[in-house]
Amino acid sequence: MKYLPVLFLFLSNCLLAQTKIAGTYDTKTQKFTPEDKNYNIQYFFKGYASVSDGKSSGIIDSTGTVIVPLIYDMTVSGFTENRAMVKKENLYGFANKSGKEVIPCIYDEAKGFSEGYAWVRKGEKWGRIDASGKENIPFKYETAGFSSEGMTRVRKGGKFGALNQKGQEIVPCIYDEIGFFKDGLAAATKGSKRGYVDKTGKTVIPFIYDIADDFKGGIAIVRNHNKCGLIDKTGKVVVPLIYDGMGSFDSDQSGLARVQIGNKWGFINKKGKEIVPCIYIKANFFSEGLALIVTDKGESGYVDATGKLIIPFTKYTRAENFRNGKAEVRKGNDVFYINKQGQTVN
Repeated sequence: MKYLPVLFLFLSNCLLAQTKIAGTYDTKTQKFTPEDKNYNIQYFFKGYASVSDGKSSGIIDSTGTVIVPLIYDMTVSGFTENRAMVKKENLYGFANKSGKEVIPCIYDEAKGFSEGYAWVRKGEKWGRIDASGKENIPFKYETAGFSSEGMTRVRKGGKFGALNQKGQEIVPCIYDEIGFFKDGLAAATKGSKRGYVDKTGKTVIPFIYDIADDFKGGIAIVRNHNKCGLIDKTGKVVVPLIYDGMGSFDSDQSGLARVQIGNKWGFINKKGKEIVPCIYIKANFFSEGLALIVTDKGESGYVDATGKLIIPFTKYTRAENFRNGKAEVRKGNDVFYINKQGQTVN
């Protein structure tokens, strides 16, 4: 009987002892092919992957060494901040790179660690724990865990707000919706109108818009009465709300955005100047410095970011964006490529 504790310790250590799954790892594809086909290896994330034998799950490294033993119902590939999410008997916890379950599987749902903390759910409420499993934000939020620019969106009593990194409710939970913080501001909704709040909780742009997008590069697309334009971070209208549609400025390197009036398209710059007039039935995003435009006669051409027509209008059946210096076009049944001078190339 006196040997039972020693035997138990020996068996426990055997369970946690790292073993190895025979196989080969392809550095190019980052895939591990096991010799034993009973093993299913998931994708690798920062050198680690979830592995299953059909009954239980664990984590291996790229050499096949078992880092987290195959004792869980589910494991997530990879570690964030030396913590990997694991699931056992329908409850979540976290294991470290030594294979130890450092935060027990007691949570109904969990999100990965970020900047030293993880959001976890008990019952219907979310709270936050640190890397040791200690609770540092009480379980009182209905949704939580989506962060941007150091602010975390939360919902309490059916209303949205935002916490800072310390867990302080800086933006009170009084909004019907709140977006991610971008350029220091977040779009929020009160009733049927949208406005913007800053990281102190102050309303910096009033709730007067039907639709308000995230800020990007100091400007945001807003819409009222089915017309859209641009505002800056002070709320000043920099492009009047006269367009039926508007694309994003960050979709390419041209510094231009597609705009629509009626069923015609063109391009504007960030000051609202129409670089390409809204007279075309189609205007694609810029690709490799050129954008495809199509006239109402079905003729296709390509313009640069100054609005200059670089490749003259031609009656193509179909034309595509440039890729690797050439664009695929079709005339009737003939499919071929053109270069940036409009010449046919292989």
